[in-house]
Amino acid sequence: MKRLIIPMFMLLSVQVNAADMGNKNCRVGEVAQLTGTVEVQRNKETITPTQGMKICRGDLFKTAVGSVAELKLRDGTKLTVGKDSQLVIRDYRIFRNKPNIALFDLVQGAFRSITGSITKRPHRFEVTTRVATIGVRGTDFWGGYGITPDGALDVVMLSGKGVYVKNDKGQIELDKAGLGTTITVDGAPTDAKAWGEEKLARAVATITP
Repeated sequence: MKRLIIPMFMLLSVQVNAADMGNKNCRVGEVAQLTGTVEVQRNKETITPTQGMKICRGDLFKTAVGSVAELKLRDGTKLTVGKDSQLVIRDYRIFRNKPNIALFDLVQGAFRSITGSITKRPHRFEVTTRVATIGVRGTDFWGGYGITPDGALDVVMLSGKGVYVKNDKGQIELDKAGLGTTITVDGAPTDAKAWGEEKLARAVATITP
């Protein structure tokens, strides 16, 4: 009689996914694609994610240099965690009778978001960074560090309805494709300005496998 041998890492993956299925906190979405080395910190544990793994509220996605994680949320929103980046899924809830919530923390690096149906009704969709908060009205946008020196955050709207960027120094609206803003550690968001092709290309390169 032949014995079925299952590698230990497959058993661990099955156990993690089985546990996620029964956890109400893990109804955020799933990992769509992984390139390179990616880790997830969940409840003080480090997990090596696999394609199709359920995403939980509180998950911290960490990508290595040259690595990218593509996530698909329940409403169809697509999140890309860029190279050498860290992004926290702080909260995500879809409601019937009150505003939807999608809150994220960009700890390091860059990301891209293409929102799904969550923004088609009242919602709060925000990405918090160390220098400003990015709010979304329904759009495709990029945000991240490393394009401008000295720890500044850059945000650009690629398409859609609009993005607002705010901190305690001020707020700016990006309401046309190609408009971007830069926020320094101690400054307000700069006036909306069209980005050149070279700067856009550098931004896109950070989230492209």
